[in-house]
Amino acid sequence: MNFFPCTLVYVDLDARPGPNATNRDPLSYVNQAICLNNSLRQMGMPTLTIMSNAPAEVARRLDSIAPEKRPSLMRLNATIELSKDTPFYAAHFKLDLLDQVAGALPADTMLLLLDTDMVAMRPLEQKLIGRCAEAGLGAFDISDQVFPAYGSEKVVADLEIVAGQRFRNPRWYGGEFLLGTPEALRRLVLRARSTYTRYVGEIDRLGHHGDEAFISATLNALADEGQGIVEVGAYQAVGRHWPGNNYRDLRWFRACSFIHLPGGKALLEKEARSAGFVPQRFWRRVQAAHLRGRARFALKWIARALGVERLVKRFACTVRRLKGQTMR
Repeated sequence: MNFFPCTLVYVDLDARPGPNATNRDPLSYVNQAICLNNSLRQMGMPTLTIMSNAPAEVARRLDSIAPEKRPSLMRLNATIELSKDTPFYAAHFKLDLLDQVAGALPADTMLLLLDTDMVAMRPLEQKLIGRCAEAGLGAFDISDQVFPAYGSEKVVADLEIVAGQRFRNPRWYGGEFLLGTPEALRRLVLRARSTYTRYVGEIDRLGHHGDEAFISATLNALADEGQGIVEVGAYQAVGRHWPGNNYRDLRWFRACSFIHLPGGKALLEKEARSAGFVPQRFWRRVQAAHLRGRARFALKWIARALGVERLVKRFACTVRRLKGQTMR
């Protein structure tokens, strides 16, 4: 099977910026996509295609790049209507992207949907691609990160509200990576359209917003109906890393084919200005950012500890003073 790497760049100056966005330039995601494309080319993978509702603006940002090094560009036919104050507003349009691509891909080509704030560090394993092709879908299960952080009962409740049904083994899937055959994608889109409608109708009841909520609900529903889904994180096809986070040893991420860096957007935009992607150089920058993050966590912990200590001392002094007044 061949695969078609693709990413979404949705531009809307009136929309609420993404929660992890640090650059207010609406086209900063194009810079991240340039870095992603450079890394794909370095790993011998196909050229990235950017799908955007504003292809003319994106094309102008790409003008300075040599034609043979540019990502490809396609117009996104956006149909979704949603309040622009919704968190992760732009990411909701991945559903339109999936719909459009599923109807255009040849039968022997799989969609590889990626977020812009990612890099390829190693080629995807051919055996894994074959497993995903046989199953129909490969997705990134991040339940072990989301369930403890927000409470498994709350997360599962959101999924089942959105799907309108109970799941046998509910899972939460990250939106940064999806590998699927055209046939499986068409099945996914058909179910996701109705799931999305329910998601919008129930959005005020939900603790989680964004494409992950309704796509995860859809994937769970399909899984309960027998749809095969390969959990690609177990194969280290992708890892989600936050600078300073000790969720996994940093060395684990170095062995991943793709690293998602939602807290490292500035790092990716800086890397995009380099002539080419050099994995060893980029990894050194990731390591440095991680160490700075660990230092920030340590300082925050010390500050909190000292704050509590001061409160305890103040309380003890107050108690002693009150005791002295009582004795007098």
